[in-house]
Amino acid sequence: MTQPKPIPLRKQQKNYTRQRLLQVSRELFVKKGPQATGIEDIAKAAGTSRATVYTHFAGKQDIIREMLSEVWDKALTLYQDFDNLPDWTRPSIEGWLRYVFEAWEEYGASTKIVLREMPSEANAEFQSQLENQVAAFTQTREKWSHFDPEEASRRAYLLILQLQQGLTGVHFGGWAVDRDALLNTLTDIWMSTLHPPDGDK
Repeated sequence: MTQPKPIPLRKQQKNYTRQRLLQVSRELFVKKGPQATGIEDIAKAAGTSRATVYTHFAGKQDIIREMLSEVWDKALTLYQDFDNLPDWTRPSIEGWLRYVFEAWEEYGASTKIVLREMPSEANAEFQSQLENQVAAFTQTREKWSHFDPEEASRRAYLLILQLQQGLTGVHFGGWAVDRDALLNTLTDIWMSTLHPPDGDK
């Protein structure tokens, strides 16, 4: 097997700087809001110059657009990780859902800003991104073999939408619900949805 070529040091440094600028921007946007955060603030917090910021991004909207792409990428990775679960036992499902909860807790505040600043773009991309997530979620067909493909897709759509709406309610809508109780309820729902009814086993 051909080994991939190592990434040149200059490109590694460029990638690191870009990611550092995104991280700093995310933190400042959450703390101060995008309107109150200037390019100079981002450059100073990142320990670099305005020119360096503009080398990577055209402006704050470009940074926010990149943050939206990160939201989609992170979500897709989560559903790819689900597909990679060794089994659909309760510990596996609950462990994966807990991982999703933690991701929302880490990125929820910045995601809220992105969706507020770029609602049209997010809405325009939502359906295609959802389809990508369902495809990743159901990629290993053997795990879904107890359902025909259309039924598997329907169940995947509903589980993803339910999870996203539930966590949106918690993080953006002020739904006061006990975290562990919600995790337990969702695990019950996912277990019953992912496995065939008793009569079909």
